[in-house]
Amino acid sequence: MIISVHITHRSADMECLELIGRHDAHSLLLALSVVNGVRESFVLRTCNRVEMYVVTDDDDLTRPGLDRLVARFIPFDMQSNFVQYRTDRDSIRHLFRVSAGLESLIVGEDQIQSQVKQAFSLALEAGLIGPRLSLVLRRAISTGKKVRTDTRLNKGAVSVGSAAVAMAETLLGDLSGRSILILGAGEMATLIAKHLAGKGVQTVFFSNRTYDRAKELAFQLNGKAVRLDSLYDYLPRTDILLVATSSNHKLVGVEDVKMAMSSRDPDRSLVIIDVSFPRNVDPDVAAIDGVRLYDMEGLEMVAQENIMRRTMEIKEAEVIIMEELERLECRFHELMAEDVISALHLRAKDIKDREVTRAITRLNGENVDQVIRDFADRLTAQLLAEPTEALKQASRDDKCNVLDVAKELFGVDDGHVP
Repeated sequence: MIISVHITHRSADMECLELIGRHDAHSLLLALSVVNGVRESFVLRTCNRVEMYVVTDDDDLTRPGLDRLVARFIPFDMQSNFVQYRTDRDSIRHLFRVSAGLESLIVGEDQIQSQVKQAFSLALEAGLIGPRLSLVLRRAISTGKKVRTDTRLNKGAVSVGSAAVAMAETLLGDLSGRSILILGAGEMATLIAKHLAGKGVQTVFFSNRTYDRAKELAFQLNGKAVRLDSLYDYLPRTDILLVATSSNHKLVGVEDVKMAMSSRDPDRSLVIIDVSFPRNVDPDVAAIDGVRLYDMEGLEMVAQENIMRRTMEIKEAEVIIMEELERLECRFHELMAEDVISALHLRAKDIKDREVTRAITRLNGENVDQVIRDFADRLTAQLLAEPTEALKQASRDDKCNVLDVAKELFGVDDGHVP
């Protein structure tokens, strides 16, 4: 059985997400793997979701353990509103939707595909992926790729980075001549910078904990690198501060922003868009005069517009997902049959080996024809002993369906029964 736990932007606010999101994926994965009854485990942690998937043979044992794990990070009184559980088909369908980009804040984004792959690799390296989750995750990744290949869901600017730039344009209008400071130099910051290309911005500053990385990105995108300890020297001349780092700590505080604002024209506002997870800007910064602060929740308007533009593509993606889900379920059924067939073959081989040994021993002096006939009789009797007894018991228990299944399995109809 597959059980999954979901804390995402669709049900939880940023405060709740951060309670568990401050812990890295590896730590969450290890904590999940030791829950009672868990045989396989997988954790997906992104900028707006933490999802945990497990395979268990004992739901009654594992579910309470998952509840206790979640309670370590999220207060009990918040869980009923923000934490969702799914099982089996619903869990798998949701993961397919995630990989396809349908569950993303910005529907159709490509980044989630690589994030699922990275999370899969992490769980594999930890030795926590078994045959069932391996099959599910491989199929989820291939389904996400198929959706992107066969539909136009991801055509155009579809990422949190593009949404951050779109929000800046909504708030300030034309970005021509604007001065922009990007805090961060990772994948998200790079996407933001690339979406600023062609917007006519006056200056793009890059600041990062690793100065060499900031210089590298500045060189690639014709900007200027700024050391992190000099960040607030540049803030007074900045129109938009875009924050996108992987830090688990607040990098932009109230006092520093107040000081930067004190040297600005009082009629010139500062827009701060924080798309980091967890947030890197202290929420109290929003109370400073002249500052407009937005985080991932503030991108909701852009996200809704994106959904409206992609209604047809979403429907096409849903069809693909349901087709792939049905194919996966057929494969699961095949695997169940293969397990039974394998067990039957092993049992038959044991019986055969035992009877062959007995027959070879008798060949030393006994009539060959009789030995072969006895061998065949004993082999047949032993192979049919357990099925025969099971069918007799089914008849005594009035389980006619078992008899019907046996007829179908062995190709026997009433006309061939003596």
